[in-house]
Amino acid sequence: MKLSFLSRLTLPALSLAGVVLFSSCAVDQEAALFSQGAASSEKKKEKTTKVKTDSSESWAEKMKAAREEREKERAEAEKKKAQELAAKKKKDETEARKLAYEKKKEEAAKKALAQKEAREKAAAEAEKKALAEKKAREAAKADAEKSLLAEKKAAEKKAREDKYAAEKKRREEERQARIAARKKVEGSRASGGRGNEVAAVANRSGGGFFSSLAVSTPKQYKSKGHHVEINNRALSSLNSSNAKIEISLGQQRARIYNTSGGMEQLVIETQISSGKSGHTTPTGSFRIKEKLEHKRSTLYGRWVNSSGQTVQSSGDSRKRPSGGSTFIGAEMPNWLRITGGIGMHIGYVPNGPASHGCIRVPAAVQPLIFSKVGVGTPVTITY
Repeated sequence: MKLSFLSRLTLPALSLAGVVLFSSCAVDQEAALFSQGAASSEKKKEKTTKVKTDSSESWAEKMKAAREEREKERAEAEKKKAQELAAKKKKDETEARKLAYEKKKEEAAKKALAQKEAREKAAAEAEKKALAEKKAREAAKADAEKSLLAEKKAAEKKAREDKYAAEKKRREEERQARIAARKKVEGSRASGGRGNEVAAVANRSGGGFFSSLAVSTPKQYKSKGHHVEINNRALSSLNSSNAKIEISLGQQRARIYNTSGGMEQLVIETQISSGKSGHTTPTGSFRIKEKLEHKRSTLYGRWVNSSGQTVQSSGDSRKRPSGGSTFIGAEMPNWLRITGGIGMHIGYVPNGPASHGCIRVPAAVQPLIFSKVGVGTPVTITY
């Protein structure tokens, strides 16, 4: 209660004291202001100006700071934007390079595929061309074989015709020889002896000339497949002093005559084989220059290797084949040299020329001829 009362008493008193104090201060201040006059007024004016100036400078600084802040923000924003643009540009360039690489890779793949297709096409065309050429070669070969077969048949036909014509000619020449022989026999009748004996049988009929003389070829001189005739009655008188050899290339015959007493008596007639085409036997009159029982060719024969086995070759001593080490000349038994490298000897006798120039004689009769002639015996070769 006391506190409340005091409060009510104190508050009005304090308010009144404050009013008195405020009034006193105001009077004093107003008096001071008036007493100062113009000076006080000037000082107030200066204070007001100063406050205003200070306020203006603070505002400008704030504006400047704000502007600088904005510029800083703008610069940072531009820098960030530039960085973003640079990053985007770099990314775009990377993407562009990637796209260019992919495009280049795709183009390279297309190019490689095109080249592969071109190679395959070229290979297919080459194979097609090779096949066509092969077919053309096979066709040409077939035509050549057909033509060769036709030529072979034509040649065989001509050979048969020539053989028939030659045989016909041979028979005619044999007939003429028989006629000539008869005439010689008839001409020798006046001389008597052997001539009279021959004349007695000259007109007999029969096969060859010797059959007309009623003589037969001894068995040991016969040669299968060859024409060989021996006048056995006149054989003993034939020798190197009176022998004469005549060879007909056209007839493929060799005839040995006895020329004793100025007469020519046919003693031996045999089939021969002379030089083939390209190795023709020379014609003319010669004399035997050499007589050898054993003789080997120096030009023709066979080549053998170090083991003694025959190697494939042309058989020419002047042409050594691969693998050939030794040349062995062909055997030419009962050799009678006529001229150069040409002579009469035992050899293979087919129905026609087949030698390299020599006169081949059947083995059954050449030893007989060899024994009846000698160096110096005349030899006449005609066609």
